[in-house]
Amino acid sequence: PVAILISLASLSIGWLFYHYLCKSPLGKHTIGLMLLLYVLLVFMAWGYSHLFTGRAAFLHMGAFTATIMTANVFFVIIPNQKIVVADLKAGKTPDPKLGKEAKQRSLHNNYLTLPVIFFMLSNHYPLAFATTYSWIIASLVFLMGVTIRHYFNTVHARKGEPNWTWLLTAIIFIVIMWLSTSPQFFKSENPDMAVAPAFEKFAEDPHFAAAKEVVSTRCSMCHMAEPVYEGIHRPPLNVRFETDAEIVARANQIYLQAGRSHAMPPGNVTSMTDDERQKLVAWYRSSTSGKKAE
Repeated sequence: PVAILISLASLSIGWLFYHYLCKSPLGKHTIGLMLLLYVLLVFMAWGYSHLFTGRAAFLHMGAFTATIMTANVFFVIIPNQKIVVADLKAGKTPDPKLGKEAKQRSLHNNYLTLPVIFFMLSNHYPLAFATTYSWIIASLVFLMGVTIRHYFNTVHARKGEPNWTWLLTAIIFIVIMWLSTSPQFFKSENPDMAVAPAFEKFAEDPHFAAAKEVVSTRCSMCHMAEPVYEGIHRPPLNVRFETDAEIVARANQIYLQAGRSHAMPPGNVTSMTDDERQKLVAWYRSSTSGKKAE
């Protein structure tokens, strides 16, 4: 329930902030407003990445961007157009402010089109979201959307062909590829660390041995210092399951991502069975409440 409330609040409050930012004196400056919009999107990407899993954060970025685009059409572009058309039919001179406002929102929607498509399909791109730098990658995706759209907008307006945008797009894409596969700058896990007191209950639970076997056989091929799963060069989000301490420290995430849901492994590529998922559930519930899985 809390996650749902956070999600709904971020979408609605984010839209209102953007909407009134456009209506403020800053809204008169096209480039300045675009930069502020970009800062807002970067902030949301950073915030979502700290509140949700990488996959969920990217989907929320898609939802947030789509909310802005949809609301622009529903609350600004179409209503303003109807007023202008009505004034013209009545023989009145339309307020030019209405056209400028609608054009501004259309411009924003134009540059957000490609990023929103990417984020809505990002569930299929673990190399993008399953990294510590996912929020930076999300920020760069918006920049790529701008460079690509700028090229086509310029060409369609018959103002030449700004081929430099393709070079910039390629550079941004290379940076994204590097971030998705690069080593972590800071190691958050210590393979030799002992089980922290707060997690001892998970390690001492009688169900731990069975849960550990499931994690070791279905998860650790990716979540280890040197993953053996093809195509994975670094442990996603730098999460490792090579020691008891590392496993119990992520008990809640294991329970939610692989026990209660089928979010992990992605696409169930390691063929985790329902019985194995129930072992994870039994371990977590027994450790936290003494109750076994139903």
